[in-house]
Amino acid sequence: MSRNRSGGAPQAVRLAGMDIQLSRKRVKNINLRVRSDGTVAVSAPTWVGLPEIERFVVSKRAWIQRAQRSCAHPSEDPFANATEAQKRAWKETVQAFVPLLVQKWEPVLGVRAGTLAYRSMKSRWGSCQPSTGRICINTRLALYPPECLEYVVVHELCHLRERGHGPAFYALLNAALPNWKEARSRLKLPPSI
Repeated sequence: MSRNRSGGAPQAVRLAGMDIQLSRKRVKNINLRVRSDGTVAVSAPTWVGLPEIERFVVSKRAWIQRAQRSCAHPSEDPFANATEAQKRAWKETVQAFVPLLVQKWEPVLGVRAGTLAYRSMKSRWGSCQPSTGRICINTRLALYPPECLEYVVVHELCHLRERGHGPAFYALLNAALPNWKEARSRLKLPPSI
């Protein structure tokens, strides 16, 4: 097991009974991804020890297993087998609703979004660049109930006030959208926030 804390190339480690590609980076939080080949990749701050990283991986085990199953059986992912026309229709659906949701939630949260972007992403439901206000929303959300799209939009808007996923972020999210956990639980495919 590697104890390299200097950053650089990913190190192969075994944590929680799983082979992990561990990268040490100048980041605030531990991040987890399952690549399209099923490989589990973790990036963690240089100061976080392996026991804490292992606890994080254990807490995400069910999500990792779902994501790996989806990689092994891509036909279970309706987006993977969609026609270009279907993908365009899903993007148009998301593009139609996100600006309305942003307009609804900006005054509630006291924020102002910048550019809105839309992409099909395999590893996350949305992203936010607080420095520019740019928010990108996954077009695959068209396949989910409307409350899932609203949750992702609110989640990303909250990042305009709180960059990380610390207690202040979740306090803001809980105050704005008390049922967010229910909406998040409906997001079953590999992408994560």
